Amino acid sequence: MEIDTGIKIESDKGVYPPSEDSYLLLQCLDIGKERMLEIGTGTGIIALHAAKIGADVTAVDKNRKAVKNALRNAEKNHIEITFNESDLFSNVDGRFDVIVFNPPYLPSEEMKEAWEGGREGIEIAKRFLSEASRHLNPGGRIYILLSTLGNIDKLIGEFSPPFIFEEVGRLSLFFEKLIVYRITTDATVK
Repeated sequence: MEIDTGIKIESDKGVYPPSEDSYLLLQCLDIGKERMLEIGTGTGIIALHAAKIGADVTAVDKNRKAVKNALRNAEKNHIEITFNESDLFSNVDGRFDVIVFNPPYLPSEEMKEAWEGGREGIEIAKRFLSEASRHLNPGGRIYILLSTLGNIDKLIGEFSPPFIFEEVGRLSLFFEKLIVYRITTDATVK
């Protein structure tokens, strides 16, 4: 998906602002007029782009400030999205064609900041993947962004099968590579 410079985004204090990872994930998305769920919406930048091109979007974040920030951004851009406060899928009902997640992925002993993904940088991604299939329509797909600083091989090993991981984007930074995977449960879905 192309970045729409007409979408105006404001980021409140305490809300993860759009960064290199957000833009990489956004550019890797292939979505149409489908039902989409974004987990960890932050400012809502990805949800806003998807809804503007016709997707029926639900976006959630466990940070109440983020939900309010994203809702305000949607209102300013005159884009309709359903926003809810939710820790991953805890407050999500239904199934979706596309699920998008930019999880906290940097390894850390504590998980206090929006980018801290636990000791191996994959703890939150593991929780997400263990619940995602219950919310994915048959033939649906997941887009997730991970960092090479985390233990990606372990994550893929634990979830293959039932999932099939396909790299669809990569960005090399000074100290890491960010990788976007499209995940399906059917090898024929591209």
